[in-house]
Parts: sequence; C-alpha cells; structure tokens
Amino acid sequence: MARRKRQRISLQEENGTVTLDMGPIEIWDGADLALLRETVAQLTEQEGKKSLCFAISHVKYVPSGFFGMLLDCHDRGIQIRLLSPTHYVTGMLWFQRFFARDAGFSAPDCYQLHSGPEESIPHDQPLPWASEADQEIWDANQVKQRSMLTPEPQS
Repeated sequence: MARRKRQRISLQEENGTVTLDMGPIEIWDGADLALLRETVAQLTEQEGKKSLCFAISHVKYVPSGFFGMLLDCHDRGIQIRLLSPTHYVTGMLWFQRFFARDAGFSAPDCYQLHSGPEESIPHDQPLPWASEADQEIWDANQVKQRSMLTPEPQS
C-alpha cells in the first residue's frame, strides 16, 4: 500500500511574513512542490501576501522547480527568505548565486533571495567557479576550435 503524503503545510505569520514549513521531509518531490505551488499561489494571488519564508532545516534535496517558483515570486515583488537551510541546500549553485544572509530578519540563520550576482557571466572563458578539470576541457576545446578555424596551408 502506497504511503500517503501529509497534505498539510504549517503556516505561521509574524510581522507580515508568512513562514511555510513542510515538516521533517528531507527530500521534496514533485507532489511536495505541487502542494507548495498551490499554497504559494493562494497566499500571494488570493490573500495578497508580499513576504514568504520557507523553513527548510530538514531539507536535503528540492526539485529544480522550487527555485523557479521562488524566482517567479521574486519577479512579482514578493520577498523570499529561506530559514535554516542545510549544508546540502547552501551548497547548491543557485543558492550560492541568488541568496544572501538576511541580518535584518528575526531568525539568525535566514537568507534572502536577491536579483543575482552583479558580474556578468562570461561566455568566452571558463566560469569563475570552474574546477581545474573543467579548465583543462575548456583549454582543449579552444585548441580544437582554433585548429578548425585556421585554414591548412596549401602545397
């Protein structure tokens, strides 16, 4: 018999910010994301909430759509915070590029979504966070591209 998911999210509002807590779920799947989307839509579109905080102290993995949902909210002018993210979440590239510690929030381990890094991402050189192995691949591809663009001498 399949396990039924708890169809509830704990909501708590304080100082105009609604905190959403899925409880001790470590790995969110598509059903969890769908439930979050429905709840976020209800809060923002129907109730007009402008500040959301996601309690994620247990989370080890979130579906890729989670960040997209957060970014959609941010683009609509809604403040987005993550409360007590685990090292699994803080290690994700999207977190490192788009979240910064929020010292103005009441909780000590809170991060706020921002518009992203000020620097542009280079398209003609390896990314700043590229590993040494990535750099070697980049260099090999550059050599290959140059050889393809350089005409061979005619004899």
